Amino acid sequence: MKRYLLKIPVIIAFIAVFLLAREEISENFDIGSHKYLIELVKEKIPAADSLEQANYKTKWSKIYDNSGKQVGNFLLSSPFCDEIKGYAGNVPVIIIADMEEAILGLGLMKNRETPSWISGLNNVKFFDSWNGKKIEEIKDHKVDTITGATYTTRAVMKIIEKRISIFTGLTEYVSGAKKSTKISFLDHKVSIVLYIILLLSIIAIFVKKLNKYKYILQILSIIFFGIITGHSISMYFLESFSIYGISIFTTYISLSMLALAIVIPLIFNRHLHCHYICPFGNIQTLLGKLPIKKIKLSGKIIKTLRRIRLLIFVSLIIVISTTLKINLSEIEPFTIFLFSSATLTTIIASAVIFVTSLFIKNPWCLYLCPTGQFFDLLKDGVKIK
Repeated sequence: MKRYLLKIPVIIAFIAVFLLAREEISENFDIGSHKYLIELVKEKIPAADSLEQANYKTKWSKIYDNSGKQVGNFLLSSPFCDEIKGYAGNVPVIIIADMEEAILGLGLMKNRETPSWISGLNNVKFFDSWNGKKIEEIKDHKVDTITGATYTTRAVMKIIEKRISIFTGLTEYVSGAKKSTKISFLDHKVSIVLYIILLLSIIAIFVKKLNKYKYILQILSIIFFGIITGHSISMYFLESFSIYGISIFTTYISLSMLALAIVIPLIFNRHLHCHYICPFGNIQTLLGKLPIKKIKLSGKIIKTLRRIRLLIFVSLIIVISTTLKINLSEIEPFTIFLFSSATLTTIIASAVIFVTSLFIKNPWCLYLCPTGQFFDLLKDGVKIK
């Protein structure tokens, strides 16, 4: 009973951060207050100097040069498609077209998607996939999702489809008060496999005889939760949840992962995500099983390193609950599995961690990972000496 009482401060703190970080997203779109839009347009139409201050639903807004002559057209997806979410919230776009209303490209407006994902999409020219198409041609135009940024690409594709449908009058625009977030049970071709891995992992936690097969589940998690789908719970993931709530989740697998990752350590005092699901942690665990002589850390060093992890976690919690701005997606190296988007820093850091794990047991998980610290607090509570 004492252990469960010690968990109460953790629960209260999590709820407090959730409430402090919560933001409301307004449907009202004031073009004049988004000065960066003209810069997005200039990337496609260098002569652009100003934008018409009207966000039309069923007709183009106009782009002007410095003499007041129209040089192009644009459409905004916001607020018409704001309920469509990427990985970390809405992914609003500006659709830029020439005087003949042929699309010149998309501009990605302010969003919370992982910057390295967006950079990867720019590198493969994803946002130019609709170039040269007229409005009436888009409905028959097929664009492939990009592995490593599936949530973002799928969201943009849905946004373009819906925005064009509203523009042409095929779909009626429903105001925010009447919108509902749709969550898909099967959002990926391997979704069933992800559910099966989750289920088998839960069973393995409570059936000790299955522990000898744990490495199989870990390998499957690396392949399916890591390499194929890029699913992982991180501080960036938790921050996005605190801001957008359930609206950030596009699948039940994401909801299931988060719910189980919290409930199992909280109620049953055992780890699910860290020991079975996290692909980054599983790689370290498997590398640590290789027959290489290990470095034995002293109790004092271990204690110091664990305090560093706690300090990292507390610092990030403070950032999340205040107006301080920091890119949490770059704090943890989980984007290494999104090969087209992983930054050089992430690749190097991951390589160092993986090599270190040959000699020291799970160095990232035990001594640096703020997400792991969060789950440890849920499992063990706040220890009072």
